[in-house]
Amino acid sequence: MGILHFRITEQNQIIKLDRGIHGQNMTLKKVVVVKEPTATPDYKGGATVQISFLSGGLEISSNVNSDEISIPFNNTDAVTNINWDLNFDAEDINSNFTTSVFKYDKTGADVVFDSTGATAGALLYIDMYFDYASLFDYNQY
Repeated sequence: MGILHFRITEQNQIIKLDRGIHGQNMTLKKVVVVKEPTATPDYKGGATVQISFLSGGLEISSNVNSDEISIPFNNTDAVTNINWDLNFDAEDINSNFTTSVFKYDKTGADVVFDSTGATAGALLYIDMYFDYASLFDYNQY
């Protein structure tokens, strides 16, 4: 069993892995949101994350945020840990893929990231943890 972990530190970010992962079932197990614990800006209940290997309308259907994973958190909490067991049949994951982060309801100003924590209410980072069966595609041998 493999684990895919990546850290999001920008609203629109290219995530770089040391190698790609072949298409298979991916299970989102945990999301950790770390932010400066001020009530402003108001994230309207959390954030949504769009990940390129889960896009295309085939994995996440919603009347609110299609192709995005909704991540609820309280504006005044410094750390939010969310345990999930969400299964996805992901496409092949290239060694470089993109993520985009939006406010829960996509209104108002953009999501603010500041790794120093000096900006009131800014997100420091979002960590996402997926597990999957195998790094190698043994069916190709």
